Amino acid sequence: MRLARSTLNQYSYAAKAYHAMLGEELPVKQLEPHNEIPYYFNEEDVIKIFAAIKNIKHLAMLETVFYAHLRACELTSLNDEDLDLKSLTIRIREGKGGRVGIAYIHPECVHTLKQYLAMKPTVEIDGQKPLFYTHVGKRWQRTEVSRMFERYKKLANIAKPGSLHVFGRHTPARIMIKNGCDILTIKDLLRHKDSFA
Repeated sequence: MRLARSTLNQYSYAAKAYHAMLGEELPVKQLEPHNEIPYYFNEEDVIKIFAAIKNIKHLAMLETVFYAHLRACELTSLNDEDLDLKSLTIRIREGKGGRVGIAYIHPECVHTLKQYLAMKPTVEIDGQKPLFYTHVGKRWQRTEVSRMFERYKKLANIAKPGSLHVFGRHTPARIMIKNGCDILTIKDLLRHKDSFA
């Protein structure tokens, strides 16, 4: 598994802090971040991916990721009460850095979520009612959602690079920019602390 440089830097910092508590010095070199243009899917790719999904739960999950610009961990931590279909919003309780926020969803996503909710039994796991859970009654893991996305990407015959994160974050931002959306609005929709995060 390849880890991002920022993730490796966080692990290194934690190891360095641990050794400092023991009175030891651990020389760790910080990795410079990549300054590469991120990958993204175009509108046609997104349509093909959604068209390849025949499972209503999987469609609801990936539409929610795309239209609400969610990270995988944000999707998997959603509970029933976080969803407000009347106001077209989702409450994010466990965002990046532990931040909370509000994500907005498209009416098309609301339509799919209503279909999903109509057939979804309510299940309680660890005192919570997750919006999405597996067929064995457990919360989805980020890696499981990523593998599911890769499967549908392959079914859609899309060979270009790009992960679930690219699908849910980079792609909507790129499509919005292409259609004239300003950078400050995109910052708010993606729930970034600043315009360059």
